[in-house]
This record gives sequence, C-alpha cells and structure tokens, in this order.
Amino acid sequence: MLKLKEFYIRFLLMLMIFVTGINILESQIRNEIITGAIKGELDTLALETTKKIVKEATGLLEEPIDPDVYILGPNDELFIIIVSAEPMQFKVKISPDGVLAIPTVGAVDLKNKTLSEARNLITEKVKKIYKTNEISVTINELRQFKVIVSGNVHKPNLVPATAVDRVSEVIEKAGGMKYNASVRHIKLFRKLTNEFLKVDILKFLRGLDKDANPKVLDGDMIIVPEINENSTIGIFGDVPSSGEFEFVEGDSLSTLFRFALGFFDSALLDSVELIRYTTSYTSERIVLDLSDWREKFYLNLPLSNDIPLTSGDRVFVPKKSDWTMASKVAIMGEVKYPGHYAITKNKDRVSDILKRAGGFTQGASLEAAELIRQKEFKTRDEEMERLWRTPPSEMSENELRYFQARVREKKGYMAINFRKILEDPTVSDNILLEDEDSIYVPTKKIFVNVQGRVNNPGLVLYNPDYNYLDYIIAAGGFGFRADEDETLVVKSKGEQFLAKDMNYKLEPGDNILVPPEKEVSIWKLVTEGLTVAVQLASIVGLVISLMALSK
Repeated sequence: MLKLKEFYIRFLLMLMIFVTGINILESQIRNEIITGAIKGELDTLALETTKKIVKEATGLLEEPIDPDVYILGPNDELFIIIVSAEPMQFKVKISPDGVLAIPTVGAVDLKNKTLSEARNLITEKVKKIYKTNEISVTINELRQFKVIVSGNVHKPNLVPATAVDRVSEVIEKAGGMKYNASVRHIKLFRKLTNEFLKVDILKFLRGLDKDANPKVLDGDMIIVPEINENSTIGIFGDVPSSGEFEFVEGDSLSTLFRFALGFFDSALLDSVELIRYTTSYTSERIVLDLSDWREKFYLNLPLSNDIPLTSGDRVFVPKKSDWTMASKVAIMGEVKYPGHYAITKNKDRVSDILKRAGGFTQGASLEAAELIRQKEFKTRDEEMERLWRTPPSEMSENELRYFQARVREKKGYMAINFRKILEDPTVSDNILLEDEDSIYVPTKKIFVNVQGRVNNPGLVLYNPDYNYLDYIIAAGGFGFRADEDETLVVKSKGEQFLAKDMNYKLEPGDNILVPPEKEVSIWKLVTEGLTVAVQLASIVGLVISLMALSK
C-alpha cells in the first residue's frame, strides 16, 4: 500500500514537472499546429477522424465554380437543355479522350477547355442543327481522377480527387503530413502546363493567399519535402500565436504578424524589436515603430515599416508596462450574493468584496471562513520536489520535519481573522486582494464532534460551559482501553492541542479525539519480565557473594 501511494505521488510530481516544462517548448517550431502530427507518434484516432471528414467533404464546394477557371476533363458530366419546337435535355459524360458526344448533335472536342469555352463550342454546334438560342450547359456531376502524393506523408500513394479539391485536402487523403513535413515549400507538378507550382498551406490557412493552396487537376503530382529547421523566422511576446515558422523568400514583417494572428491590445507597438543575424556570431538590433498598425492591420491597408525579412530574423513584441489585466475574485458560501467579482489591483481589500457580496448571512461561520490565494499554487518548491523523490529512510531529521510540515500545509491559505475585519476594517488582517483569490464562508456549526474510544461517538450539541470531559461524558464516557491522557482537541482549522492541558477554547465545529492505548504484545511483557528477573538474580547473587566475603 505504501509503495502504491509513493508511486502515485511521484507520478503526480512528474506530471506537474511535465506541465511546467511545456512552456520551454514555446521556442520550438510548432509545425503540429498546421500538420496535426506529433513527433514519434501516430495518432490512429485522429487519422480515422480525418479519413471520415475527407470522405464526407469529397466533391463539396467551398464556393461556386468559376466557369472561366474550371477546366473540364474525362468523366465530367454535363447537363444540356435545348429549347426548340421539341425541348430536349441530355446528361452526357466527357469521354476519356476529352470528347463530348451529344445525341442528335454530334461530337465536341473539349480537351483542356474551361467551362465557358465548352459552353461556346456546344452552343455553336447545337445552332448548326437546331434554330434556337435557348441553350443551357451546366455541370451535373464532377469527375474524379488520380493524383500522386509523395514525400513526407503517412501514406504516399495515388489518391482520388476532384477538380474542386485543394492540395491540402488531397494530402489528407494520403494520411496527412508527418511531423517533419514542410508546410510552406510543397511542390505541385502540373502535367497540363508541365510546370512546378509553389504551395504554401500556412499562407492559405492564415488567409493571406488562396492561390497558395491551388486546386488540383488530372495528372498532378504533389511533393511534400522535409522542413528546413535552419531557415526559419520567429515572433515572440504579446501576440496570440508566438513561435517559429518556415521562411520563404518574399516574407515581410506583416507576413510574420499574420502567422502569429496579429497582436494583443496590450502590445507596445512603438518599440517592436527585430533581431537580425548578420553572421554566425553577430546580430543587429532594429527597433521599429508600428503604432499605425493598430488601426490598419486588420483592414488590410498599407503598413509602415513593413520591411522584408531574411532567414533567421526574430521579432519581439513587448507588452505595455502600465497594462493591467482584468482581475477577479470568487466569494462563495454564507454571503448574501455569492459569485465572482471584478477587483482593482492595489485598491480592493477583503472588506470591500464582503460589502459588495452583501455581507455574511445569519448562518455564516466567521471563525471557519477561509481566503485562498490561488497564485501560490503556481509557485515551485524545489526542495519539496527533491524530497518527494527521496525515501523517508534516507532523509535527515530536519528534512523529515520540513517534509512533514509542508505536506500538512494548506497551500495558499491566508491566516486572517474575518471577525476582526468585520469589526474594524483598518486592522492588518484586511489585506489587499489579488487576482483569482477565493473566499469561502462555511455554514456555522452548532456541534462538537467526539470520536475514538468513547461509548457513543458522534456529534454533541455545543455548550459554552462544557469542557472536553463534559463532551466525552455526553458521548457515553471513555470506552474500553481509552488513552485518556492522550486525548486530543482538533480545531476546525487544523490546530491540535492535548486536551488535558486546557490551553485552548472549545468552539462549535471542534473535534475531540480519544485514541486507544498503545498495544503491548505478550512477547514484549515476557521479554521485559525476563529482563527484570535476570537483573534481580544478578543483584541477589552479588549480595550473597558480598556476605560470603564478609564471613
């Protein structure tokens, strides 16, 4: 049981250290934000979810098809309506060689034609047969074709796609990107024009350039390279999404800010620092005034000092020194209006929040009321962390005492007297409140709890004239083998007193604990008896010897 408890405690400590250490990773390239992949880990649940989403999204349109851009191909199905003396309508698929055979009209070569071009060609063809201007040509069903996906993806393969799917969607069909996949240097080989197109998924997802994530066509090949960690730019400080990002030629300061999702209202934009490494050992510090960005940035207006970046640049956005975040406290329990309240830093005190909460109710226990300072939970005690990892048998006496004292400690508990504050707000107990402070006022107790070696353990109605013996008598008196001399009085806030010393005042909610006498084994009694017998025999023998010598 003890080993299990120690294991559990050590596990919690390791978890705490791990969570604390997450902030250290802030300086790493956080590619997983875009790729969804984690180093050394294959999230099968995420892969299955992605497959389901990709399947459901196949063929769905993000916007109406632009007839001047959409290029037709084999298996696109067109719906043609001809209004004449006898109205006709046809659903016709384009053949594998790019030809559309229209019944009663004839064949039209639509290879590599846009939808607009196809409409003109079909209209001209129909007019040669039927004397009408009422001709409608629309897409009835989108074709599917194969695209090759290779490189740093989980499943390089030929995958199905439509002409409205973007590169990022096709990559997901190949299992998604690996942890070390580049999101800004993807290459798309377009067979139709025999050229390589640059793909920048990060730019697309940040809304900078829709063409950075183009739609695919028949015969396309997507190549996902590894990330180049030696060519990065970074932004840190008072921005929503700080970190490092891949560098691409043409990136500017505004590009980096858009990757970081802008800046907070608390950002000090007139003193933004740009650190540029001129060589491996030297760097240049540039201070930029971006004050006008606050009004222009989110309106996509021209920005001052939007300088081009180079690989290795790091941008630091400071926070306004006089910026104060909204602070709040919670007050719960026996007050008239429990809840959360905003406070002004270095101004509001305990009495102020009690007044705003309507004061205490009739059933409030002021003696048991508590104020917990939440920020104390974030402070680290390295000595305590070390002792958690040390077996008690290897601790010195002082270390063991320190460990025991800190284990019993109620972290963040502030020792203040609420009754004094109520009577006189000028007392030192009326401390200044801080963000996330919590006040809890429990219900007043009218009983004293008597437990342990008594005949009828339980709650006894509080009587201001009773001492601890009166309460024990009310609980049926001392039980069998009760250790009367070691009886304890435990106060509602945890203080302990030896009952017989009478150096305390009993109050409602206190606990009286009567422990059992210490167990004494028969073997111990026999051993002690034999020890005494041997000592007596030695003394008798010594006396006899002295008497014999005296004769």
